[in-house]
Formats: sequence, structure tokens, C-alpha cells
Amino acid sequence: MPDESEFLEAARTACVFWDLDPIDVDVLSHTENVVCRIRLSSSQVVMRLHRPGYNDLRELNSEVQWVQSLAATGLPVPTALQTQTGDYYCSVDIGHGDSREQRIVGVIEWVDGAPLGTPLTNTSQDVVPHYETIGALAAEIRCHANLWEPPEDFRRRRWDLDGLLGEEPLWGRFWEAPPLTDNQRIVFSEARKVLRDRLGELSTGPDRFGLIHSDLHLGNIMRNGDKLTIIDFDDAGYGWFAHEIAVALHPSVGEPWFDLARKAFIDGYSSICEIDDDETRSIDFFLAVRSLMIVGWLNARPELPVYKYFPLVIQDAEHAAEDLLSRS
Repeated sequence: MPDESEFLEAARTACVFWDLDPIDVDVLSHTENVVCRIRLSSSQVVMRLHRPGYNDLRELNSEVQWVQSLAATGLPVPTALQTQTGDYYCSVDIGHGDSREQRIVGVIEWVDGAPLGTPLTNTSQDVVPHYETIGALAAEIRCHANLWEPPEDFRRRRWDLDGLLGEEPLWGRFWEAPPLTDNQRIVFSEARKVLRDRLGELSTGPDRFGLIHSDLHLGNIMRNGDKLTIIDFDDAGYGWFAHEIAVALHPSVGEPWFDLARKAFIDGYSSICEIDDDETRSIDFFLAVRSLMIVGWLNARPELPVYKYFPLVIQDAEHAAEDLLSRS
């Protein structure tokens, strides 16, 4: 993989497509994608250098279409900027020799503020009061999904039974990750079977299943004073609305104030969109799914800085799986 200096060089090269004259370029984060800040003379924008092989150009353009439609209804989301030719993406070569690769690049509006949290690290109780707003925003996305008619060429992945727990799940075969012990492989495999049975009973009708952000964790919610903005729709696709809720709540699992966060979220959600008892109960299954999914996601990305948290991720997933099996 290219190093940071090569990503910065590629970002400067890509600026030409948007007719940007950067004063400075720096890397903000490197998780799924490499995200850079482009400082201009009187403003700044965000540039994403997309991970190869995750989203193709059609999927990325579909992301732009959906986010634009969300913004048009007043949801707080940043939208993509067009190149000089009217496109939303370009391709650039990054690195040299064996590390050379090609990435699709896009530019998005800058969002002031800071993330409410960071992936895979401890969460502060200070986020609890924000969960009511997060719940309301998630419900507004659901309401939009129920009304919006996607363009004919629209394509995004499906976080359905196969996408989450199939033989080739979207985030990898978590039950076979090399760092797992033999007992952990057994526990994860048994939990997968139970979850497949439970999720297989859930409706995939439009009342329960539709377009979701699908990665609505605290790191993808920017706070600027009392204002929250949702960013990073890279994983957006079709999934259960209860899955969306579980992903948002997952960073608070294991915290002594989790029940407060959950209540605040559901209160905010219910103020916009009705959620019945059956759907509320299914959130617990999706919380377990999320814990296991992260094992598969991080196992496939040993080059990332957050890989150092892998032992903790496995431990948390093991606890979630054992708790699920004890209740089944």
C-alpha cells in the first residue's frame, strides 16, 4: 500500500480535476478510505481516496444521488462537488512500484466541528444527550427511504441476510479470522447460525427494510455546538432499519449508561417514525451482528492504524456471541 506522502501527492494531483488550488493538504483519517483536508485560500473541502474494490463508480454515483436527495429534504448531510467536466469522481494513480494502485477520488463539502466519537475506542457519557437527536435523524432517513424513488441506474449493496451473515458476507467471514482461538471459532459459528435463524424471520418489506446509512456510528456524526451532521455514506445500502439503530447504539454497548443512550435514541426515533415492540426487540440481534461484523472488517484491513484494537474487538464480539447463545 502507498504511504502517507504518496496519498498526499495523489490528492494534490486530483485537485486539478476540480480546479482547486490548495494551500495545504493533510490526511484526516485512514480507515475504509483515505480522507484528506484540502485547504484553499478562503475555504476548505474534503477529498476521499476510495479503497480499491469496495465501491465501483456506479455505486459511488448512486451514493451522490441519494445524499443529494437527503440534503434536498433538509437533512444535515454534506454533498459532493462536481469536477470541471460535470462528473463527481476521477481516478488517480497512487504510489510507485509494487505499492502502486489506482483509486477513485471524490470531493465533498467541508463540515465544521468534530466527530462525536472515534471508531473502536471508549465513548464518553457526554454523548448520551445527543442520542435523541441521532435517533430523530435516523428516523428521518427512514421516512425519506419510504418515499424516495431511486433512479433507474441506482445501485448500492444489500445488508440483508446474505450480506450480513451469508457464506461471503460483505465484511468478511468473521468466524474464520486467523487470530481467533478454536473455541472462539466455534462460538462465532454457533452465534452466526442463531442470528441467521432470527434474522431469517424478519420482514424485508418496505415497512422494515430500505435504504440506510448502515454505518451511523459516532465517528460518522459531526458535532458543531448543538448541530449534528451525518457524514460518510460509503456503506449506504439496503438493510433493516433496526440494523441502522443497532449500528448507532453499538459504540455505547458495555457502558454503564447504555440503557440511557438507548432510551434517548428510541425517544428521538419515535418522535419521527413509529417503531413497534417486535422491531425494538430485534435491535439486540443486530447489536450482536455488528460486534461480529467488525471482526470480519478489521481482519481484512491489517494495514490500518485501528488494527491495534483487534484483540479488544475479538473479545467484545466473543462476549456478545456468548450472551446471545445464553439467551437462545
